[in-house]
Amino acid sequence: MRILPYHRLTLKTSDSVMEIIHRLEAHIEAPKIWEWRRSPDHAPYCGTISPDGFNIRRVIDYRNSFLPQIRGRFEPLPDGTTVHITLSLHPIVSSFLLFWGSSWCSISLLFLVATVFSEDMELETLLFIPLPIIVLFIFSWVFWSEVDRACQDLTHIINHHN
Repeated sequence: MRILPYHRLTLKTSDSVMEIIHRLEAHIEAPKIWEWRRSPDHAPYCGTISPDGFNIRRVIDYRNSFLPQIRGRFEPLPDGTTVHITLSLHPIVSSFLLFWGSSWCSISLLFLVATVFSEDMELETLLFIPLPIIVLFIFSWVFWSEVDRACQDLTHIINHHN
């Protein structure tokens, strides 16, 4: 079971770094700071590419804080290239989830202790406690489905031979 929002992928290809960069450039556009409307013919990913690696994210038409940040590093070898890819949550989103989860657990613990020592157990208190688990499950599902999609896309792009 995948718990932490972090995934590593290593792809090996017989192609040179420049060939891989050329293939990636066809699928990655420069990041835009502010955009009111996205053109219908946009690339599926945006970010930066250099001879050392890339830093990208998927382009979508809606807001999703749980899109993985994708970082890649090229390792040239005598017989090709190894691409090391890391997919993770944005650090601000990770910090927010950590703060939110720890706050919710603290409050839940207080409610649980108050419920145990009181004579009447309220249903609202018992429903309050599992809510973060349900929310984190949904967030996790969104993140991991995006990771799976990005891994399939990148594997296809990097290993695709013209």
